[in-house]
Amino acid sequence: MADTKVASPPPPPAMTPGKIAMSRSLGAAFLAHQVEQLEKTVDARSGYAPRGRNNGRRPPNTNNNNYNGRGPKIAVRGGGFTPARQERNEKDADIVVVDASVLIHALGQVKKWCREGREEIIIVPLEALNTLDLLKKGTSVLAQRARAASRALEAQVGVNPRMRVQQDNAFVLWDSINLAASPEGETVQPAPEWLRRTICCAQYEATETGKVDEKKPKVIFATLAHAPVLPRAPSPPNTGDSPVPLPVPQANKHEPRATGVLVSYWARRAGLTVHPVEPSAEPGPYTNGHAPTYGNGTANGNRRHSSSEEESRPNTQRGPPRRRIVTAPDTAEKTRPLVERPPAVKAMMDSVAQPSRAIRVLARGEKLEP
Repeated sequence: MADTKVASPPPPPAMTPGKIAMSRSLGAAFLAHQVEQLEKTVDARSGYAPRGRNNGRRPPNTNNNNYNGRGPKIAVRGGGFTPARQERNEKDADIVVVDASVLIHALGQVKKWCREGREEIIIVPLEALNTLDLLKKGTSVLAQRARAASRALEAQVGVNPRMRVQQDNAFVLWDSINLAASPEGETVQPAPEWLRRTICCAQYEATETGKVDEKKPKVIFATLAHAPVLPRAPSPPNTGDSPVPLPVPQANKHEPRATGVLVSYWARRAGLTVHPVEPSAEPGPYTNGHAPTYGNGTANGNRRHSSSEEESRPNTQRGPPRRRIVTAPDTAEKTRPLVERPPAVKAMMDSVAQPSRAIRVLARGEKLEP
């Protein structure tokens, strides 16, 4: 048999001195990187500051009163928590029944109760939802605030387990409530139906909820402390160029529901614990068309909320600044309406604009005096 020859592998090519030096430098850099990562991991677990430039450690932030100089920040004895955390830990009550006036004019307080870490259970009466539906139509400031409150409830109900809507059977009869006597000589109008339903819901939470639990919970009825003065909605542009006089804007007949005056009066007579809430300082309407962020920090309540310091910080515009558009001064061509009004229409509008001027209607056959 013929001997089979096995081909031996070729010898590896000899490395040049340049490649050897490059390999050594890459290996040294890799080891230095691994050592730096291990040092950062050890420093993070032990609580020491990581290494900065020039292989030196950055001094820890000692401005906070809770830092003791030995590792992570801890709460000192005697209450070393920040005011924001103390505010979150405070609990106004176990159950909070909110009125429609609070939802409209004090939405910021409702956001605080909805935050993560709070323990209050918020009950929204069904009549409060009806009030929002009646007030959210139109372009007034009150309508815009009612729409903002509706968006806030839609984002929280079903996501936040502490935000609840009144059940259909969660009420007591109005006749079963023992009302305190009104002061002598005071003329009191009978309570309207919408007010009775709101008081009956709050009375149910105050009386029936404690029967199930061994410990009676603290129930408060949140109403508006005082009705704020709403700014008037801006008139549409080119109002004076209309060929006919525009109708005078009428106030909504359901506006008394948003003041909280009647609700507070009858709630005290019913023996409820009234919790007055100051109106929010921030403007209620949201003209940008986006749902407000509240509760957990987002509209859907999925992310964690931000601290009170971040919320009090004014919103800054992100991205490159917009270029300002320089407009030309007002000229006759700019203010000139697109449709010319006839002289007769102008005379009619001038006469209507003067309420003190008397207009006499001629009878049939009567002639004007020369």
